[in-house]
Amino acid sequence: MSLGSPLIRYWYHPSPQMVGESVEAFLREMAGPTLIHIPGRDRSRARAICTLLHGNEPSGTRALFRFLQEGIEPAVDLLCFFGSVQTALQEPLFFYRHLPQERDLNRCFREPFDDPQGRLAKAILDILQELNPEALIDIHNTSGMGPCFAVSMKQDPAHDALTSLFTERMLVTGLKLGALFEYSERNVPTVTIECGGAQDPRADQIAYEGILRYATREDVLTPVDADWDLEILREPVRLELREDASITYSEAEDVYADITLPPDVEHHNFGRINPDVALGWVKPESWDKLIVHTPAGVDVKDKVLKLEGNRLYPAQALKLFMITTNATIAKSDCLFYAVTDNGSHLA
Repeated sequence: MSLGSPLIRYWYHPSPQMVGESVEAFLREMAGPTLIHIPGRDRSRARAICTLLHGNEPSGTRALFRFLQEGIEPAVDLLCFFGSVQTALQEPLFFYRHLPQERDLNRCFREPFDDPQGRLAKAILDILQELNPEALIDIHNTSGMGPCFAVSMKQDPAHDALTSLFTERMLVTGLKLGALFEYSERNVPTVTIECGGAQDPRADQIAYEGILRYATREDVLTPVDADWDLEILREPVRLELREDASITYSEAEDVYADITLPPDVEHHNFGRINPDVALGWVKPESWDKLIVHTPAGVDVKDKVLKLEGNRLYPAQALKLFMITTNATIAKSDCLFYAVTDNGSHLA
């Protein structure tokens, strides 16, 4: 098979002995971006998995390594993409989201494809188009501690079914950032699975058990009775920081920072936050350094947050998720996502 890309190693059906005795050995064997092709019982169909788009999110890699070591035969051909292998191998292992000189790979799945990360994303998209899988799962860890959830551009029976293989919670968003789950626009059911925190062993187990269901079931696109009912959260918004904003994490306000959040702010992930819950501190003169827009570009900051003196509060009952205590991620990506507690549209 000619996949037409020198950027991605094509590795067909490695035996358990070939993948190494540890996850680190497995990464070193791949050495760079890799597609592992595992033949299934039905060779006429394929499903795709992508993971390690961020080098500091190991659960998908650990789960697939375990799957390969166990030599399990999937129901259909399984196409396993590993993205930021070299980033993950930078010491310390699984530390860097992306290298300082590179763009975030999971923001590169749309034009322009004019740098190394963009060309790699384009190569993955081209291979997906050539091999035409019936579904695509993109496995991540959350940037903070929190429960597992899925992200999708669509809510329909196929996306519900894929989500239910892993989790009971799905976010539906039209926000376009150049992420891989936007592949749904090509009429291939696609969901991102956020398995939980990178340091949480439960996240590895969630990834493995979900992959096992995804790989071995004859049909993964028809909803079946699951152990849970799906909770659907629609059109989350992102709290982004202006480039010149400074943020720190402390039990008390840092007078030198624009924004101060407590170190345990992650415990708000997916909990209901009432308007009387203080989230942290923001200097009044720094209020305009916080940006909250809907996917359509509507400014809804005053519907999400309020400032009383220098204390930051929710403007209404909310659910927050993907809260990060990594200042670099907070500035380069976002501080958290939010939806209304009752599911109404913020716009």
